[in-house]
Amino acid sequence: VLEETGIDVHAPGCHLRDWQLENVYDIYPQWLARYAPGVTRNTERLFGLCVPEGQPVRLSPREHTEWRWLPWREAADEVFSPSNAEAILLLPQLRA
Repeated sequence: VLEETGIDVHAPGCHLRDWQLENVYDIYPQWLARYAPGVTRNTERLFGLCVPEGQPVRLSPREHTEWRWLPWREAADEVFSPSNAEAILLLPQLRA
């Protein structure tokens, strides 16, 4: 989280929670060069991070170009990755 967003999960007011879920998916061809030779599938772990309102974000420019805070339903409609959209739609059930 720190590397990609600049958010320290141990900072006051931040609460990290492992959702005990994972997705396995095929890596898009345009991203295969970022992985070791022969790697074609990726496993992602799902977790939630509650942050204080107004939390500043500092992106890793190598991995991301923009960000914005959105209501969860709107965020699910905006993300590129289907697995990210599915995770966002789980927020009402898993944020407690």
